[in-house]
Amino acid sequence: MSSERRTAVAIGVAVFLSGAVLLGVEIAASRVLAPTFGSSLFVWGSLIGIVLTGLAIGYWFGGIVADCLPSPYLLISVLALGAGLVALVPVVDERVLTWIVGWDPGPRLDPLLASVILFGLVAVVLASASPIAVRLAASSLERLGRTAGRLFSISTAGSIFGTFVTAFWLVPELGTDQVFAVGAVTLVAAALVVALAVRLVPAALALSAALVGAIALTLVVAPDQQQFGGVAAQNWSPLYRQREARTPGPLDPASIGALGEQFTVRAARDTRYHRMIVADDSESRYLRFDSSFQSGMWLDDPYRTRFRYTDYLDLGLVHRPAAKDVLFIGLGGGSAPKRMWRDFPSIRVQAVELDPDVVDAAYRWFELPRDTRLAVDVDDGRRWLARNEERWDVIVIDAFYADSIPFHLATSEFLQLVRTRLAPGGVVVVNVIGALQGDESKLLRSLTKTYRSAFPTVLLYPVFETVAETNPTFTRNVILVATDSAAPSTAFLRQRWRSIRRDVPEAPDLDRAIADRWARPVPFDDVPVLTDDYAPTDALLTDGTG
Repeated sequence: MSSERRTAVAIGVAVFLSGAVLLGVEIAASRVLAPTFGSSLFVWGSLIGIVLTGLAIGYWFGGIVADCLPSPYLLISVLALGAGLVALVPVVDERVLTWIVGWDPGPRLDPLLASVILFGLVAVVLASASPIAVRLAASSLERLGRTAGRLFSISTAGSIFGTFVTAFWLVPELGTDQVFAVGAVTLVAAALVVALAVRLVPAALALSAALVGAIALTLVVAPDQQQFGGVAAQNWSPLYRQREARTPGPLDPASIGALGEQFTVRAARDTRYHRMIVADDSESRYLRFDSSFQSGMWLDDPYRTRFRYTDYLDLGLVHRPAAKDVLFIGLGGGSAPKRMWRDFPSIRVQAVELDPDVVDAAYRWFELPRDTRLAVDVDDGRRWLARNEERWDVIVIDAFYADSIPFHLATSEFLQLVRTRLAPGGVVVVNVIGALQGDESKLLRSLTKTYRSAFPTVLLYPVFETVAETNPTFTRNVILVATDSAAPSTAFLRQRWRSIRRDVPEAPDLDRAIADRWARPVPFDDVPVLTDDYAPTDALLTDGTG
């Protein structure tokens, strides 16, 4: 192979690998931001926007520098600098995120600033490799267009490759920190290929040493898919405590103080959908997705519900006491399904959970029973309903998060599907996080309006943990109950549930839950009916928070 041909191939390899790493970093970046800011539309919009901005600046700046210094050393330096910046992300991300959380400029600016600081320069540097490569590879003006087109096509092919490999294999198998380490190793290897092709011996020797060291460091770092230990628990729990006032999850305030240095992480994993963590304090075990807690369990009594809202999901049985078949969309740790399975032996429970790793965690860490009367399928809830025509007495939707919701499970089209899967007199129960009044009530009011477009009776049962939380502007769990039947009085429902509990004493006490049913008018003029075509759930969720 001629020297010119060898150099062209090396440059093509370098461009392909730099494109792959750039998009791989973008995918992995979502897992860096998710534990603090969630995985909302604002997070993804920030990441995509910053990477595209980096591409624009990097292409422009790289072209200028390449004309001033058309040397292989420039391409090698850019790749090596990119490797260093990628490797630096896991080192500085905690400090950056802690600073932004402390400042808290708002739900849109929070992830945007984090994306700029952590990934903006990485995108600029890696994007500059392509115009530098074009300048080095162009042998004549007559072939400049063909050379530029070929190399930018190779870079884009690398980005496609990096996207699929990172999303489908690297993040689920290795974990976030290891993905960045692999990216840094890949860029060092790309720089070494160029140095060897153009016979830059000193640079090749230095890069070979750097590559060996980077690989060794990657291999000795314990994968974060395994046990995190106390250090990792200390890393993320302060971020949650600072964010709690603005984005509360279902974790009751009384237990927040226990989530400090005594918080022991039992398992942690980057799944297809979440950064999932299982952790214990001195009394309880918790399941955390990204930036919010989803389930809890008392260690000494696995069937006693850890969060008050979980008991409220039995409101479906209050309205439909003859229920025999209950469907849960969303499993989490399985607190509500396993409690209902134990309390009511005549009820058959079916759960549908999107994430297979969550199902595994529920069985392994939260004592979800394996029984034919409590079945679990792995699927998207809407897709599962569309495929299964069975009718249900109660459908419980518990798939919303504190910082984002799957919009396709909140639209009027989805509710029309739900109605076709309800038995006559059936009930839908939905766990929503929002305020009853004020600026932060828009999502709850929009969901209520959407349900009222599909069901004649829609009732709200706010979860009041303490007297102080009776303030209707406070963000909390609210249980929405929808049915075709008329709404019985609270006095009648309380008496009915007391009668049921005489026969089933293990059933939760819902007297207060029923009595606290929201009786005030809910205004809908400023909120939309959510549809598949228009469902601004992220904007509704964050309106009023900055």
